[in-house]
Amino acid sequence: MKEQTLSRIERCKIIAVIRSVKGERLVPMAQALQSGGIDCIEICFDPCGAQSEQDIAAQISMLTEHFGDALCVGAGTVSSVGQVSAASDAGAQFIVSPGTLPQVIAAAGERGLVSVPGAFTPTEILTAHQLGADIVKLFPASFVGTEYLDQLRKPLGNIRLMANGGISVWNMRAFLDAGCAAVGIGKNLTGEVYKPVCDYGVLAETAAAYRAIADNDRRPVHRDLR
Repeated sequence: MKEQTLSRIERCKIIAVIRSVKGERLVPMAQALQSGGIDCIEICFDPCGAQSEQDIAAQISMLTEHFGDALCVGAGTVSSVGQVSAASDAGAQFIVSPGTLPQVIAAAGERGLVSVPGAFTPTEILTAHQLGADIVKLFPASFVGTEYLDQLRKPLGNIRLMANGGISVWNMRAFLDAGCAAVGIGKNLTGEVYKPVCDYGVLAETAAAYRAIADNDRRPVHRDLR
């Protein structure tokens, strides 16, 4: 399953990052993203505790049960072995962390899940890779831009990298061109679901615009995406 998940992430190129969203919005939100061509979704645990670990696991389970193999669902902001277990039991296929946590990487591997720990420096990236990371999340990516990524790629060889943090329509293609296997995008993609009234049609259009850029479609984007 891990290789299939890796292939799917690399094929989609985009992971839509969702945090602190009410459960009733999840299915229509996922349908909108899917209709726009994005079928990899990360549901984040809440380090502030506004949503319990049980709530997040229930949201992951809701999506996996509703969509089955049509959607690739993972857990984000994972910082403990317990969260890996809860996400895995709910049907998550990949685990994303803000930093490199050996116990989390090991637990994801034991569960057969794709492990995506966060790292920033060359030492952190190499450490994450040596600990068993399948993809290393460069975070925060927009803080340093693609020139930093280009310098990293030369000594780091074929380590899969995912850019996360501040990715938008203005820089996503550049990160992919610089060698990232994928990008993770939060509010710049999914911001519509945080409004009091969500327009799922707008969300689908936004997803389609990002999909076109990821596919290197050079046609102009007709939505004002910021």
